[in-house]
Amino acid sequence: MFVHKNKPQMLINQKNIEDMEYSGKLSGQIIAFGDDEALHVPTIFNPNLTKPVPEWNYIELLYFDDENKKVSVKRSLPWLVDDWKFIREWKMTDYIHFDDKLYLLIKRSIWNEKTKNVTQEISIIRLCLDKGSELISSAIEIRYNRPEFQTNQITGAIFICLPFYKPVKILLLITKEASNKSLIHTRYFIDHFVSLFDKTGKECASGANNYTLMRNHLRSEVRSCQKTTYKNCSSSKNTVPSVELNFDRIWPYHFIFADGKSTNPDIEDAYNHSLNQTHFCHKTSGFRQQCIEIYKNFNNDSSIQNVQAFFFGYPMNSLWLMYNSLRFNESRRCFQRKNRYLTCFKNDGYEQFIDDMQLHWYSNHRPLGHFQVTKNTNKIILYKLVDFCGEFKSCTHCLMYGVIMDCIWSNSICKKDINSVTQTINYCFKIAQISPLMFNSASPETLTIELDRPLVLDDTQEYLDIKAGPQNHCTNIKPNHNGSIFNCSMRLSESGKFKISVSILNDKYADAISISALSTERVDIVAPEVDYLPTFILLFSGLFLISSIVYVRFIKQQSKDPKKVSTRKVRKFSDSKKKKAFAEAITITRVKSQIISSTMQTTKDSTIQKEPSSKLVKSRSSIPSVSKQLDVSKSQNSSLSCLQSTKNKKSTKIAVRSMESKSLPVVMKSIPKTEKSKSSVSNKLVKF
Repeated sequence: MFVHKNKPQMLINQKNIEDMEYSGKLSGQIIAFGDDEALHVPTIFNPNLTKPVPEWNYIELLYFDDENKKVSVKRSLPWLVDDWKFIREWKMTDYIHFDDKLYLLIKRSIWNEKTKNVTQEISIIRLCLDKGSELISSAIEIRYNRPEFQTNQITGAIFICLPFYKPVKILLLITKEASNKSLIHTRYFIDHFVSLFDKTGKECASGANNYTLMRNHLRSEVRSCQKTTYKNCSSSKNTVPSVELNFDRIWPYHFIFADGKSTNPDIEDAYNHSLNQTHFCHKTSGFRQQCIEIYKNFNNDSSIQNVQAFFFGYPMNSLWLMYNSLRFNESRRCFQRKNRYLTCFKNDGYEQFIDDMQLHWYSNHRPLGHFQVTKNTNKIILYKLVDFCGEFKSCTHCLMYGVIMDCIWSNSICKKDINSVTQTINYCFKIAQISPLMFNSASPETLTIELDRPLVLDDTQEYLDIKAGPQNHCTNIKPNHNGSIFNCSMRLSESGKFKISVSILNDKYADAISISALSTERVDIVAPEVDYLPTFILLFSGLFLISSIVYVRFIKQQSKDPKKVSTRKVRKFSDSKKKKAFAEAITITRVKSQIISSTMQTTKDSTIQKEPSSKLVKSRSSIPSVSKQLDVSKSQNSSLSCLQSTKNKKSTKIAVRSMESKSLPVVMKSIPKTEKSKSSVSNKLVKF
C-alpha cells in the first residue's frame, strides 16, 4: 500500500495498482508505522478562513485495510467546532526522532480576531512512540514566534542534527522570503532539546504561568493548564500542553555555489564573512580565513530550492546537506564530520550528474548511501557511501553496528566482506568460568561470571543482559576493575538446568545486533514454589467484605421502604390457602461506565478522537509492498543515524519524502516503534 498524488493505492502481486477508498483528503506528509498504520499531518491552507468540507484534523492516525481496500481514521487530534476561523495555514515541513520520541516540525499561521492580525510561527510537537496507537494523546509542543517571522514569509524549515556531538546538537535551518523576493537563510539553535518537552508537561501540570494548551493558543484564548499530576507521555487532563520559548542562538547561513569543490564553514559555527560577485570568504574564531571562488552572488536568489539534510550517527558521525538553484540549474552535495569544514561538490564525478539538477535526494538503506532523482533527465542515480568498516576498532562494534554494511571482524581488524556469514555467539568473547553452579532459595543469589577477555562498554549506550534460561534474569550487574569479571544477582523464577548467556545490547540503534556468549557449564536452579494460600485468603476476605457491605445496604434500604417491609412475624409454611409466602425480586441495575483510555481526556469539545482498536501483531514482514522493492531510508531512520531506534530493536526500513513529480510514485520509509499496549503501532515509520 502506498500514496501517490494524495490518493491511497495498492500494488497487487507487483503488477496491478488499485485505488483504496478514503472519505477524507490526504493533503500532507505521511509517516507509516507498518502494520497498516500511518501518521498523517494534513497540509491546511485556508487564507480566506472558510469552513472546509470535510473538516480537517491537525494530526491523524490512519488505518489501511488491505482486505476491504479502505482507509479510515483510527485516532485524531481534531479541530474544534470553529477552528477554521483561526487557522490560515498548518503544514509539517520535517520530522526527526530520538529513542522512542517523534518530533514534528510544523509551520503555521494563526488569525487573531481581537488584534486583527496574522501570526506566523514555528511549532515542534513531540509524540511518544511507545504509546502505540495512543501516541497522539501524548502530544506536547514548544513554539517559537520571532519578529522576522511576521515581516517575511517562511518558505522552508528543516531539522539539522549533528550526531557527532554528545549530547546531539539540534538546530533549525529556516528559509524566509522577503518582500523583494530575496531569500534569507538563518540557523536557529535549540539547546537541551529533548528535556524541553518534559519540562513543558510538568510546568503545565503545575499550573505555571505562560503555559497553556495548544487549542487555546490557536484560538488566542488566555487560559492556563489544569493542575494535575504529571506523568511522562500522558497528557492527563491537559491535551497538548504548549509554551512559547526563545531560541538560544540565531545566526545567518549562506548557500555557496562554487565551481567544483568548496570548503564552507561548519554548519554549527559562527563566522565572519565577506561576499561579492566573485568570492565568498569566511573566518571562524581560531581558524584562518578561507575564500571560495563563486560563479555569482545568488545566495539570496529566490530560485534556491529543495534544501535537504541527512544525518548518520556512529561510526560515520556525519551530516549531509543538499540544495540547488532552479535558475542556474545546479545542485550541490555537502558533507561534514566532526571538527571538519562543510565540504561541497558541484557533481560527484559521474557523467549523469553534470548539468543536471536534483529533483529530490533520498537516503538508501541497503546498500548504505543516497540516490538522486534528476530533474532534466528523470533518472534515479545511486551513490554508495564509502567503506566505513575500518572505523570500527573492536570486534563487538564491528559486528553490532557493521553488519548493515557487510562488515566482518577478521585478524583483529574490521573489514568489508559481502560474502561473509556473521557469527554472533562465542565470537567476540567467551565465558571462561561461572560460579556457583547451584541456586536455590537457601543459597546466595550472587552469580560470578569470568570472561576470556575484558569487555569495553563505551558511551554508545550498550548494556549487558545476563540470564539463565528464558526466565531467570540477573540484575544489579557490576564489573570488576578490568571488565573481565561480572557479579550480578540471580532472580530465581524457573527451575531446571540452564546455560548462562551474556549478551551485549544497544536499543538506541535500529540495526544494531546483539553479541552473545554461552557457557559450556549449566547451573542447577531450584526456584521457590509459589504459595497461593495468602492470595486465596486475601481474595476470600475481599469477597466476604463486599458481600457484607451489599447485605447491610440491602437491609437499610428495606427498612426505609414501609410499603415493602412486613411488620408481622414470619411463620413457617402451612397448607392454609389464606397464608401465602411472598418472594420479592430485587433488581440491581448495573451502570456500565464508558471505558476511556487512561491517556485520553474526554471533554465537551473532545480533543482526541478514537476508533476501536484491534490487537496488532508486529512483524518485520509487515512493511508495505513497495518497501520490499526499494530499501530506502531518509537519514533520520538510518540504522546508525542520529534518529535512533526503540527497544524492540527492529530494523529500520525505507524512508523518503513524497515526490512532487507528476510521473513518479511515492516511496515509503519506516522507523521503529515500541509496542506498549494491546492496540499498538508497529515499529516502522515511513515518510512520503
